[in-house]
Amino acid sequence: MERIRLREPQITPIEGGFLVSDPYGVFAKPLALTEGGLFLLSLLEGRTLEEVQEEVFKAHGVLVPKKELEELLKALEEAGLLLTEEVERRLKEEEDKLKKERPMRLSGLSYPAGQEEAKAFLEAFRASFPGEAGPRPEVLLLPHLEPSRVPEVYGAALAALESLPPPERLYLVGVAHRPLGEKAAALPVPFHTPFGPALPDLPALQALDTLLPYELFNTPLAFREEHSLELPLFFLKGVFPQAKVLPLLVGRGGLELGEALRVVLRDYPGLLVLAVDLSHVGPRFGDPPLSRPLAEEARRRDLGFLEKLAQGEVEAALAHLGANPTRVDAVEVVRSLAPLLAGRKGQVLAYRLDLEAPTLSAVGAGTLVL
Repeated sequence: MERIRLREPQITPIEGGFLVSDPYGVFAKPLALTEGGLFLLSLLEGRTLEEVQEEVFKAHGVLVPKKELEELLKALEEAGLLLTEEVERRLKEEEDKLKKERPMRLSGLSYPAGQEEAKAFLEAFRASFPGEAGPRPEVLLLPHLEPSRVPEVYGAALAALESLPPPERLYLVGVAHRPLGEKAAALPVPFHTPFGPALPDLPALQALDTLLPYELFNTPLAFREEHSLELPLFFLKGVFPQAKVLPLLVGRGGLELGEALRVVLRDYPGLLVLAVDLSHVGPRFGDPPLSRPLAEEARRRDLGFLEKLAQGEVEAALAHLGANPTRVDAVEVVRSLAPLLAGRKGQVLAYRLDLEAPTLSAVGAGTLVL
């Protein structure tokens, strides 16, 4: 009897149940399940259909028809969550593509696809920030939020970059919104932008991989739709067209990455960029609709976090968030890079808590130079 093999799904609560989907977006069709369907899903891995029927009968005294289970398996295969030969072939095909290049996913949506239009886009964003450039950055923290929502925050980052001689390389560290096989991952391929491909710095990436206690090039599919690298890279490549890039994603905090980067930066100097957002509050994230008290709390957490980082107090910045009730997504990146951030002084250039009116939710975004 053939045993069922499943991929780990992305599970999103919806009214009346749950959506389960391919976490890497290779298979675009999600599957809607009731709570009972989700229970069945939890029983499938490693079992035969007969064993699943037996488990349900033990738990609830109900015999699930085999046809119903077969229909569930068919729907799971269409969603890319049942590991059949065809699903595995498709996943390998997508992974092989990503091992050669990372195409633009958001051009024409979040930023222009054409080079001339992209240059005008950059200029407009720079014009949206009226402030001064501030100190010359060795480390830059900027958002990965949809650019049109926080133009002046991206504009502040562009202002900061104006004061910097073109770096040879950019260490771009984003938040992994898809599962990683390890605490962090890198993709050593060209990332396409409207300004031409951002080429990877292969020697620096190899040096970093050698120093880490895990395989750095571990989850290519996690980069397929990752906006936390693509959106900041658009701005960085537009300012520094010749710079090579080390595209890194952090899933779980760990000092290993920061310690290894500190060593690599001595031989391969460059600008360290943290592509992170701040508080996530409102119904999209499990809260009531945005209210003045909730917005005040998000701003207090965000600005306190940024100000403590600007004072070089990384541990105090993380402690200020406590249990992170407003879901600041910068936490794991900052925790991982603590060895590089501690003791550095800087300045908060911009901050905004942006309202997403259709959902009455909000996300915080800031620009900080160290």
